[in-house]
Amino acid sequence: LETFDQPTGWGAGTPHPSPPSIQADSGPEGTGDFALRITPSPTGGAGRRLAALNTSLWTGDYLGADVSVLTMDLRNQSLLVSSMRVAVNGPGGWFVTEAESLGLFSPWTQVAFDISPGSLISVGGSDASATLSAVSQIRILHSTTPDFKGGEGQRTILVDNIRAVPEPEIPIFLGFGLLFLHRRRR
Repeated sequence: LETFDQPTGWGAGTPHPSPPSIQADSGPEGTGDFALRITPSPTGGAGRRLAALNTSLWTGDYLGADVSVLTMDLRNQSLLVSSMRVAVNGPGGWFVTEAESLGLFSPWTQVAFDISPGSLISVGGSDASATLSAVSQIRILHSTTPDFKGGEGQRTILVDNIRAVPEPEIPIFLGFGLLFLHRRRR
């Protein structure tokens, strides 16, 4: 779980006049709740794309940890609809999730991004499982088409409460199913 109460390595990668920053009192719970603010440069050039990247806290073996979904609270603070995605990079190359649309000036919205190998879209990658076994970079970005760089356009997105959600254990479901059938027979 990431709540942005302290710096955790989110940045922009290249020189950026307004890199992602932690904002106090701007999370879903208001006063005392922090959020990450992502906005592109208003002047174009370096930083013109809406994207935040992390090469520390959110790296590693997602498959080994059985993580198949990333959830997060998102808020669009702009006059443009935003198509939010998560991008991952690793030994198998770049992959992105399906887009989740945020309306203009949206309220806080919890979004779930499916990052299982079969649901990811290749954007130059050849093996989603290899990437998810050794993620070296993750990005939160806006892009109307599958792309790991992020789209252009003046938008401001707030992000909070990122969670890695493990895939449900099949044996647990089987156990509950057998218990249900056993009770039903009685």
